[in-house]
Amino acid sequence: MKILRNHLLPMMLACALCSPGSGHAQSSERFGDYEVHYNALSTTSLGADIARKYDIMRSSRNGMLNIAVRNVADSSNDTAVRADISGSAVNLTGQKSNIAFRKIEGTEVSYIGLFAVKGPDTYTFDLSIRPEGAVRPFTLRFNQNFAGD
Repeated sequence: MKILRNHLLPMMLACALCSPGSGHAQSSERFGDYEVHYNALSTTSLGADIARKYDIMRSSRNGMLNIAVRNVADSSNDTAVRADISGSAVNLTGQKSNIAFRKIEGTEVSYIGLFAVKGPDTYTFDLSIRPEGAVRPFTLRFNQNFAGD
C-alpha cells in the first residue's frame, strides 16, 4: 500500500522524528471503503524547512492536525481522495477551538488545520470528514496530550 507520498510524506516524517514527549499521535481509522490517517502535534515539532514550506508558525502555543483520506476499497490500488473536513479541539477545561482545514495538494492530497494550545493539557478532537463521493460524513473522535512550555 502506497500511503505516504509527496506532500504527506514530509509532514508524517517530521512527526515521526518528534520526541515521545512532544505531544503527537499518528493513527488511522477505517470507515467502510475509506481510511483516514491523522496526526496531532505541536508545531514546534516541525522542522524549520517544513514549517516554512507549508507556511506554519512554529510555536508551543500552536497545535496542528494533519489528515489524509484514502479510498481502500481495492486493496491493490488504494488512492488519495479529496474530502470536506471540519472539526474542533476542546481542552479539559472546556475551551473550544474550531479548526479550519486547508488542502495541501500534489500527487497526494492531505489537509492541515491549526489550533491554539495551552499546555500541558489534553485535547479532544471531534472531526467530520466527508470524502468526495461519499453520501454522508464520518465522525472521528480522539484525544491527544500536549506538553507544556
